[in-house]
Amino acid sequence: MSELIIAISILGILAGIVIVRMWGAFGASQETLATSRVEMLNSALHSWSSANREMSFMRRDETTSDELVVLRDLQYRNPNQALASVGSPYVPPEYNPGNSSSDKDFRIRWNGRTFELVRPGEAGTGLLMVFDGSDFTEPFPFPENYQSSGR
Repeated sequence: MSELIIAISILGILAGIVIVRMWGAFGASQETLATSRVEMLNSALHSWSSANREMSFMRRDETTSDELVVLRDLQYRNPNQALASVGSPYVPPEYNPGNSSSDKDFRIRWNGRTFELVRPGEAGTGLLMVFDGSDFTEPFPFPENYQSSGR
């Protein structure tokens, strides 16, 4: 009986160690995915700038309106092929992130020229980074008379 208790205790300790190590790996993988998403957006931004002009849009810390304006410009493709920018859309139009100001979330913030990652524990409002793919939904429906806002 004592051998059984010892074996169960050892298994419990090993399980605890594995859970702690897996949690650390999970956190590192979340940061890697969030960093990749920021790099995807900045790469799209550079491609957009090459085909159009440099995107310079005022940073607004209290809302995500600036992030969404820039994101929608990167997602837009003019339905008239003669007017469409080369390579557009630069970001999949199915990418529809939410927003967050919680310091428990990874967020993607516009800094006036590029996107940057806001990590958990840091203050700031930005596009919510989710890790389950739920931010890829139906393509954003652009109005017929959509005009780029990048300045």
